[in-house]
Amino acid sequence: MAVADMIGEIVYVNGAFVHKDDAKISVFDHNFNYGDGVFEGLQAVSGGVFKLRQHIDRLYQSARFLAIQIPMTIDKFMVDVLETARRNRLRDGYMRPVVSRGVGPVGVRNMDELGPPTVVIIAQHEKIEDRRSAFESGVSAHVASVRRIPPECIDPRVKSCNYINNILAYMEAKHAGAHTAIMLDMQGYVSEGYGNNLFAVKNGVLLTPPIGNILAGITRETVIELAGALELKTVERPMTVYDFVNADEVFESASMAELTPIVEIDGRKVGDGKVGQSTRRLHLELRTLMESGRESSRISNR
Repeated sequence: MAVADMIGEIVYVNGAFVHKDDAKISVFDHNFNYGDGVFEGLQAVSGGVFKLRQHIDRLYQSARFLAIQIPMTIDKFMVDVLETARRNRLRDGYMRPVVSRGVGPVGVRNMDELGPPTVVIIAQHEKIEDRRSAFESGVSAHVASVRRIPPECIDPRVKSCNYINNILAYMEAKHAGAHTAIMLDMQGYVSEGYGNNLFAVKNGVLLTPPIGNILAGITRETVIELAGALELKTVERPMTVYDFVNADEVFESASMAELTPIVEIDGRKVGDGKVGQSTRRLHLELRTLMESGRESSRISNR
């Protein structure tokens, strides 16, 4: 799909639905100048937004931590997300709600002069076919030298718009010829990917780094629930690169990435270098849940 065809025509900006060419944010917005805001990534599947409530709850929790007062209720925000999707005739794709601290004079010292928070919701058309090759063949990963920001600096459960260390890790991976990045914490344990959570399978057990130095991913939580239903034991524990390199299977999870198999880490094959059976089973169960609509909020076609 061409990039121009992916971007939704209608954008929600501060209570109004406007054409994308008219969707403007001030250069004095605190998010533009400082990355001072929060966001979520939502997936639309078969005419429904998957786990919308959980994502918007997390958005509000992140905003509360940063002392940003979102100027509407959670229920109203959910309605606006679904209306943005409806106006874009979104059936499969991506939703990006963003909330910044607001507009005002430049300078952290002038934060008391900022106006009300800026709220934007963007829609983007994407289909599973656009990612199918990654699901079926797997991707390569590079262990980045860029470390995950530790909880001593900011709690990793906050999904903030300050994404520079994730971006640097991704750029490093691309320069190394890999598709994705594996990030370590300050102690050298594996934390997460540049924008996803990480899992390994070893001897029939699902392993994943614990909450503490990672984002509490909603897809991550769903994977653990699905593993339980499949009687696949899950263990959350500190893990090093050694654990991932010597695993039978490795995959990353995220809202749009779903479950993407990692078949190579810094030139070393994971297992037999092919997508593993447990990864396939879990991804099939995840897709089945998404497409069923049981945990999705429907996009109205009125």
